[in-house]
Amino acid sequence: MRQATNATKAVLFWVSLLLVLGSLFLTSCQSADSDSVDEAAQVADVEPLLIETATAVSPTEEPILEPTEEPAPVDNCLDCHTNKDLLIQTADPEEEVISENEGEG
Repeated sequence: MRQATNATKAVLFWVSLLLVLGSLFLTSCQSADSDSVDEAAQVADVEPLLIETATAVSPTEEPILEPTEEPAPVDNCLDCHTNKDLLIQTADPEEEVISENEGEG
């Protein structure tokens, strides 16, 4: 029974230690966020400065190119495969199959 009490005390010690460390961590993060909000407000109040440069570049107009008509590309494959008469003319003739099972043997 005494060993169970020691184990329980050890578990309670580690749990309480983790809780204390976790709360310290969260507290430190919270104070950093409030400081950054104050700094952001200070930065927002600063007026931007206008700096003039010696090499000012004036915008130039680019020439407008008129669209030119390009010839449609020739698709020989499409022309050949859609022409029925050309397909018939270039087709391979069917060869007569001679059966080897017929005749004298």
